[in-house]
Amino acid sequence: MRDLVAGERAAISGAGVFALAGDGGDPPTLALIALGADRRVSPVFAPIDAVTREMRPAARFEGATRLRVALDEMPGAVERLLLIAFDRGNRPIERVVTLDLGDMRFAADLRARPDAAVILIECYRHQGGWRIAANGQGFAMGLSAIAAAYGIDHDWVMRLIPRLQPPDAPDGERGPRAGTSSGSGVAVERHHILTNAHVVEDARVVTVQAGGRPLAADTVFADRRNDLALLRVEAPVAGIAQFRSEVGLHLGEDVVALGFPLQGLLGTGPQASAGNIAALTGIGNDSSLFQFTAPIASGNSGGPILDMAGHLIGLVCSSLNLDRVRQTGASAENINFGIKGAMILSFLDSFGIEPQMAHGNAVIGRAAVVRQARDMIARVTCEC
Repeated sequence: MRDLVAGERAAISGAGVFALAGDGGDPPTLALIALGADRRVSPVFAPIDAVTREMRPAARFEGATRLRVALDEMPGAVERLLLIAFDRGNRPIERVVTLDLGDMRFAADLRARPDAAVILIECYRHQGGWRIAANGQGFAMGLSAIAAAYGIDHDWVMRLIPRLQPPDAPDGERGPRAGTSSGSGVAVERHHILTNAHVVEDARVVTVQAGGRPLAADTVFADRRNDLALLRVEAPVAGIAQFRSEVGLHLGEDVVALGFPLQGLLGTGPQASAGNIAALTGIGNDSSLFQFTAPIASGNSGGPILDMAGHLIGLVCSSLNLDRVRQTGASAENINFGIKGAMILSFLDSFGIEPQMAHGNAVIGRAAVVRQARDMIARVTCEC
């Protein structure tokens, strides 16, 4: 048995069975994605998975963990196959996942990684035959990120992960919105704005106000579970956020939150508030979030959280529900939560966006941070 390492390539015969195993429990779900020459999902070969077990030309599931593939019978338009594993609850897999190819196998150690989905093996055409490449690329955002990266209909994802919801919104708690609402966003590339998924949820029309001008925006993808959404605008924006090169956060460090809260009351300009990092996790030790004390209000959602060098370290997402806290007799103010920069970077990587990373962390002061950030923040208005 030949054990492959990530990046290793090898020739493969025209037919075979791929068997999935998970160390320390049931394995994650197996799926096969076929790509065309443009590295997008093939129109002649829709993805198949171990849940629905639909049949495709030259491929069929023989059980929950076994997939038979006849490479020599693949449609000519199929140039590449991805064998992926994912967690149906969109949670980190957190185990060693092994794909057995008969005379070869590849093991991806995900025990210390946040990935909810992983590309295990790629099969690709080469000089009239087929070769494989051990991959191991993980996706913290799970199957949704893989679907977005390769142009797969999101309905496929929703069939497999039907309870994909924001972590703070149980079934039935959120109803459809009506009218106009607004939130905040931050430019991560000349034509892309990052915001919260709940800001653009149910929106028919999205407009971004950046650099003093309104821009029509399209929602590229909204990840409701992790509350992140990527918007695209045709006209380039003036400023782009720089991410802090040091991923880790520091308890007690000063931060600035920027956004457009209470637009009907406070005016149309951006608002800045200052505070510090109060905890390195969210409610229930959620490691994708951190707690900060800079005051925020309705409309701040999706706005950037910056360190004292002016670098992006997170995205405003929510506040503690004070009514629920007061019901317990406790007192709590300015308990707010942001999505960590590491999660944002993983999300952007799923769409091939290379963010600007900062070089150096020289403190420039609060006023300079706000002044420097004005060109990269955006007001997001939604018509529902």
